[in-house]
Amino acid sequence: MIFRSCLILACWFVVSVASYAQPQDTLTTEQLLQRKGNSYTALLRPSRYLALDVTHTLGGFHRYRYFIGDDLHFKARGEKYNEELYDVTDSTFSILMANEVMNRDEPVTFRFDEIKTVMLHRRIPFVTAAGTLFPIAGGVYLLADVVNNRGFYSNTLPVVGTLVLSGLLFHLISNPHIHINKNHRLKVLQTY
Repeated sequence: MIFRSCLILACWFVVSVASYAQPQDTLTTEQLLQRKGNSYTALLRPSRYLALDVTHTLGGFHRYRYFIGDDLHFKARGEKYNEELYDVTDSTFSILMANEVMNRDEPVTFRFDEIKTVMLHRRIPFVTAAGTLFPIAGGVYLLADVVNNRGFYSNTLPVVGTLVLSGLLFHLISNPHIHINKNHRLKVLQTY
């Protein structure tokens, strides 16, 4: 009797779990691509995107792509902008800027010749983290040496200087500023 009730309970459990394990609704290809991000959404229909072609001194050519909805950090008209890309045309692109008077976002259009610098933010494993942590470690090392030895000694300066300078170097590697010139160009490309 106990065996029979346990068997029925186990069968009921398997059937109930199997019914919940299957997805209730299946997502379409468009919905899956939209979940992935802006660069995948551009695959759904032909659209224009901003391409930054960079020829590095070491490492050769690289193309950075900015699709509509991506964050773009650049310097133009004497100011820095870190905004979302709103629209791309043949010779211009637009970002949304907050208009406090009208209390809404309005598009601001830039020509390619107005862009002076594009700031990249790359996530390089360990290097990006070291760019932040090494200067902090140098400061903590200097502070600990001053507190523990009750004074400032010059033999700690090479260690602290090395940590701080390597942190600055790693920060510059992770966040380069690309000056637009004949080797680094902005252009508009289209997906098909």
